[in-house]
Amino acid sequence: GGNTAGPRFVLSVDGRAGTMGTGRIAAAGMLGLLVLALTACGGGGRSRPDPLHGTSWNLISLEGTAPLPGTRITVTFDAGVIQGSSGCNRFSGAYEISGDRIAIHDVRSTLMACIKPEGVMDQEQKFLALLMSSEGYQIMDGRLQLTRSGQVLLTFMAEN
Repeated sequence: GGNTAGPRFVLSVDGRAGTMGTGRIAAAGMLGLLVLALTACGGGGRSRPDPLHGTSWNLISLEGTAPLPGTRITVTFDAGVIQGSSGCNRFSGAYEISGDRIAIHDVRSTLMACIKPEGVMDQEQKFLALLMSSEGYQIMDGRLQLTRSGQVLLTFMAEN
């Protein structure tokens, strides 16, 4: 009895192995190329401008609460790179803009420990968590708001 299914390849996703026939591989490959092409073209062949590119901001609110006195939290956006001060440490990461959506990822931070003002390290961890969980943004009246599910997480004032 011959196997007429054709060659089969092993595919591993999240450590789970499975098999896929050549027809499915071709379809998956074409879908991957289509997604890549649409991403590279911005969906319409025209790259959309990044309204955050080249801007710098100072944090004025974490979920409606002012930062601790004596701390300065900043962000700068530049060509897909976000960086700044999280109150004690410096951080950097990547960001992507699509319409009014933002994705902030691959955030890394220096590892200094600050003891003053009291609570600065907790504030820093909260800030970084909120920053990375942001899904949307809006710029109005010289302020940048980062949001998730319609809720304002972080509010910044434009740096002069």
